[in-house]
Amino acid sequence: MNNIILTAKNDRRVEFYDGATHQKLCALDMPAPVHELALSPDGARAYGSVFGGGVFGRNKDPDHRVVVIDLAARAIDGYIDAGAYLAPHGLMFSADGLLWVTAELNNAILGIDVARRKVVAAIDIGGAAHWLTLSSDGRRAYVSHKQTSCLGIIDLLARRVVGQVDIPNRCEGLALSSDGMRLYVASHSAPELNVIDTRSDKLIKRQRVEGGSEDRNQLRRVRISPDQRWLLFSSHADGNVAVFRLPDLQQTALIKVGKAPMGFGFPGQPDRALVCNHDDGVVSQLDLASGQVSSDFATGSGCEFVEYYGTT
Repeated sequence: MNNIILTAKNDRRVEFYDGATHQKLCALDMPAPVHELALSPDGARAYGSVFGGGVFGRNKDPDHRVVVIDLAARAIDGYIDAGAYLAPHGLMFSADGLLWVTAELNNAILGIDVARRKVVAAIDIGGAAHWLTLSSDGRRAYVSHKQTSCLGIIDLLARRVVGQVDIPNRCEGLALSSDGMRLYVASHSAPELNVIDTRSDKLIKRQRVEGGSEDRNQLRRVRISPDQRWLLFSSHADGNVAVFRLPDLQQTALIKVGKAPMGFGFPGQPDRALVCNHDDGVVSQLDLASGQVSSDFATGSGCEFVEYYGTT
């Protein structure tokens, strides 16, 4: 991968960097803070959730749009209006090409036809929808309820909730293994990783993060490396990233990074990752094998989500 795109939400920008040198290429001004991005299956566009002002639970002037970005031109290619559905946040493409987006203030997830630029489905999940992940076959969505212990399970074909899993210390970030067999969910009020067997929809393991702050509410995210060898777990208030080796889920490192680590990105090289340090406006490059920070580069304020795109 030879380019980087990231959100700098406090500056109301989406920024582009060279993937090898980390030199800034350009920035696009946004109408309101954009939190997350999803790349189209063909790699031609990025779609960003225009969340609006404030943060979860304190949404000032919530927005209702998804921005469309032409990656080759590094230009805005319009917006998709979600109408009455407010505060879009997490987003991901399903196997059938629909873009699924959480609408936090409506307790819903939305299915968007990006070709028609239109919301074609809205599913009430019964709680504030923060983040989501989708099964590779496009049949299921798993959605974390920000304010409760509930992880919602949604049948995307039937367009309805079909189950839930209770996460004892409330759920935050989540990631699904490539084979769809294991769902990993971070807790909100404990340094804990929860493992769900998706065949039975049962919580089968709770693993503590060694070195994490006990009983401290904080934003935590989870992401699995493309080669399925590593699971990364960021803790916003602790300022660290726990590294777990898969499939045995052995913690191999706790890396001290910058202030408020959030989203992860993965380059083409093995054992490498990026993490956004939101409150510093800095991205750290991680060496996962050694458990160390190998370099940093400055970004705009409020970097939250980072992704590589393009091919070498």
